[in-house]
Amino acid sequence: MALTIAALLLFLFPVRALAVQVEIVVEGLERELLTSLLSDLSISRQKDHPYLSEGLVHRLHIQASEEIRAALRPFGYYSATVESRLEETEGRFKAVYKVNLGDPVLVTRLDLEIQGSGAAHRRLSESKKGFPLKMGAPLNHRTYEQGKKTLLASAVQSGFLDARYLRHEVQVRTLEKTAQVILHLETGPQFVFGPVTFQQEFLSESYLRGYINFSPGDPFANEVLLELQNSLYDSGQFSRVEVDASREESIGLAVPVKVILEPGPSRKFSAGVGYGTDTGPRFRTGWEHRRINKDVHRVRTDLLVSQIKTRLSGRYTIPLRRPRTDLLDYSAAVARERVGEIDSDSLLLGVNRSWLRGRASYTAFIKYLWENYDVATDEGRIALLIPGMGWNYVRADNRVATGKGFRIDWELQGADDDVLSGFSFLQTRLTAKTINRVGRQGRIIMRAEGGSTWVDDFSKMPATLRFFAGGDQSVRGFAYKSLGPEDASGNTIGGRYLLVGSLEYEHRITDKWSMGIFSDIGNALDDPGDPLERGAGLGWRWQTVIGLVRLDVAWAMSREEKPWRMHLNIGPDL
Repeated sequence: MALTIAALLLFLFPVRALAVQVEIVVEGLERELLTSLLSDLSISRQKDHPYLSEGLVHRLHIQASEEIRAALRPFGYYSATVESRLEETEGRFKAVYKVNLGDPVLVTRLDLEIQGSGAAHRRLSESKKGFPLKMGAPLNHRTYEQGKKTLLASAVQSGFLDARYLRHEVQVRTLEKTAQVILHLETGPQFVFGPVTFQQEFLSESYLRGYINFSPGDPFANEVLLELQNSLYDSGQFSRVEVDASREESIGLAVPVKVILEPGPSRKFSAGVGYGTDTGPRFRTGWEHRRINKDVHRVRTDLLVSQIKTRLSGRYTIPLRRPRTDLLDYSAAVARERVGEIDSDSLLLGVNRSWLRGRASYTAFIKYLWENYDVATDEGRIALLIPGMGWNYVRADNRVATGKGFRIDWELQGADDDVLSGFSFLQTRLTAKTINRVGRQGRIIMRAEGGSTWVDDFSKMPATLRFFAGGDQSVRGFAYKSLGPEDASGNTIGGRYLLVGSLEYEHRITDKWSMGIFSDIGNALDDPGDPLERGAGLGWRWQTVIGLVRLDVAWAMSREEKPWRMHLNIGPDL
């Protein structure tokens, strides 16, 4: 009975044999060829199989030489030779293959032709010129297939939806070690965009048509449709965006476009806590109604509470003809700020018109500011009607974690005492930041900021319109808004001018962690020739999905005692 049970167990659960161990050595190949070869070699793929037997090892070794020669042909080596041997020691095998590549097959004829209505098309001409296989180069079948696929894709992406190859041949003469590559592409006619229809019932047609980035009759291009789809997704209005343009439904050469939309949530609530050395502990909460009506008017309220500032704001946004980039905002905000000798209570009402053209963003605004301020010995209550304009330009490979890029912001604003204002002034401000890679692990980060105010009586300037320096985003080593002209008692009262510069080198240690060393210089000034303060230090960086967490230790180098200060800042690079 016991023997019967044991036999049954062996039948149901066979004893696993000890795996044969195989070491594979391939000589004479560079890394790229070796990696590709091992993926095609049967003995390499099966060497870790739990039931690999000695007999199977011998059979796989015998066929390996032919597999190696076959695997090298796509790279142009048609005359490669292989010397092989199999060594066995107590159940352990070592398979050695010595490869002599020989001379590669060279491309002696490259016959690329584009026929049909797309023969002179710029994009196709560029794809033809950039075909990766060149005359006189070793034949590489994978490169050929890649170029063949890219050329056809360029034709289809450019609206030649019926494009096809009349000839696609690679003729190899192994004895002469030469190859002739023949590719003849017939583009057929160029299709165009037809009418666009939206399948949805919750938004106005005029709003949706503001997202269309082409006109009927424009050359058909898939990337244009992808841009339309991404723009609609980025609006935050939809849970589903499907853009369909079927060649089979075309009318003549016009391809109709159908956009299927499903609504996303219309209300959003957000809340968060944080800490910064400028602000101390802070709490932020916000509520937004993204879709008040079919024209997608939006309203948003935000509350910020920190150790130095409390601000409650509201904004009503109306999309214009180009809803993705052109907006009209009505805003209101009440704020209280207490920093050092600065004591300010303000009410701000504004209308802002913004639009985007290319990478540049433009704004035109008019705002009404009422402020009750006390800055050391300067105090007052003022009302100003302030028109202004702004410009912003960003170019970066990644705005959150930038390897190479720059950003420029400029603003001009002013008031006239003859137009609902307590006094006249004109003020401009310019900030710039650039980031460049140094080698594989380093970055150079440069930052500059400048501002100028023209006003007859500076004591009338409210606290929110004065220039101050110092803090996480200014001259590190000094407290937030601690730098600027002082009164007779040594209290910082702010200046007419602002000048700040920063140079930083950052070196990556791991994928997420890096270290930086920096030097900052700047001040808020009454006269452009006044002395500047200097800070320097080092810091640690931690990369997150929302940007870098920056922890800096900085010394006030222009002060005799050289006191130090920590700075914590979180956010994207640009």
